[in-house]
Amino acid sequence: MERFDDQPLGDAPHLAVLFQDKLGGFVVATPLLRGLKEKYPGAVLDYFGGERTAELEAACRHIDARFSLYGRPDGVRVVSEFLAEREHIAGPYALAINLDFNPLNAVVTAMTNARYVVGRCLRMDGRGDLPWGPNVFDRIQDPQTFWASESFMSRFGDHLSSNFIGEIFCRAARVQTDFQRTEVPTAPPPIPVPDVLVATGGTRSAKLWPVEYWKELISRCTKAGLSVGLLGAAPSLQKAAYGSADTEALLLSETGLIDLRGKLTLPEVAGSLAHARGCVTIDNGIMHLAAAVGVPTVALFGASPAELWAPRLPWLEVSLPMVECSLCRENRFLNEGCLRERHVCMESITPERVFQSLLAKLRPVPRRQSRVMSKSSWDGANEP
Repeated sequence: MERFDDQPLGDAPHLAVLFQDKLGGFVVATPLLRGLKEKYPGAVLDYFGGERTAELEAACRHIDARFSLYGRPDGVRVVSEFLAEREHIAGPYALAINLDFNPLNAVVTAMTNARYVVGRCLRMDGRGDLPWGPNVFDRIQDPQTFWASESFMSRFGDHLSSNFIGEIFCRAARVQTDFQRTEVPTAPPPIPVPDVLVATGGTRSAKLWPVEYWKELISRCTKAGLSVGLLGAAPSLQKAAYGSADTEALLLSETGLIDLRGKLTLPEVAGSLAHARGCVTIDNGIMHLAAAVGVPTVALFGASPAELWAPRLPWLEVSLPMVECSLCRENRFLNEGCLRERHVCMESITPERVFQSLLAKLRPVPRRQSRVMSKSSWDGANEP
């Protein structure tokens, strides 16, 4: 195994891409998946992700086979069987691209025994990692390089047009494509879609918007005749992993918010977003789905780096704090919660500003829509 520096891979190379199963992570990897198939039209591409994104992985047009490294109880035990089966079908792996620094990914990247490697990989003798190469893209991938640092683009701007993570992934694999254009498979929504879809939850509490602000935003939408639906995982998972279950319970009890959590597959969530007139969300997986399907979206960024995670798209408006705080960046965004006594960054993104941004971006009312969507009408549409 050796570091990839754009060596020829042949006409039909067998490729492996490895990541975790965070929703946003999968979406920002899709420019790479598309770009690999554009660069190597005869390639066979295997994706190693997890159960949380399995529905999107299975439906992705660029993926020929997939395996869950994460969320599958026997994943670590049987991954070698999957690798052997895929090698029998498509031949030895020519290139393995690891998009994560997790030790499990490094081990499985080595297990592919690919000729060339991008990203972290365990040495075949198990004694440490495969050394990084001398080229600039290996330096970018080194874990010591902080992609959201203020100096990143001054150091690497000659080789990157942005530090959007989707572009970094592509450049590391020597892939040229539309770096900003993410994509996801969609399915027709089985329910009437509210005018506006919102998502309040995130894996770091530092990213959350105050519940009073969500309440005011929903109230403003309702007064303007806009129905509002709530996207996210089922309440039990939302409470365990995304930190907003209490906020959402309060909003559902005190507003006309329509609860769609856990009632749609991920392709159906994407399809619902594609049919909505607008979306408001913090930096989370729903934001990435919304950006990928092209729905006008207001994304609230405070305690996470917008320049790294938000694609530069005309329908995606990044709403940044009016009060700056550098503590999260200085901590490399590794803190789960806010590092100040008050959550000043997210508190300075006001509901009025978000509502006005939403109104300015809303799609026109579809001609076929003849009634206002409400909580009661949605419930009725789902009765047997």
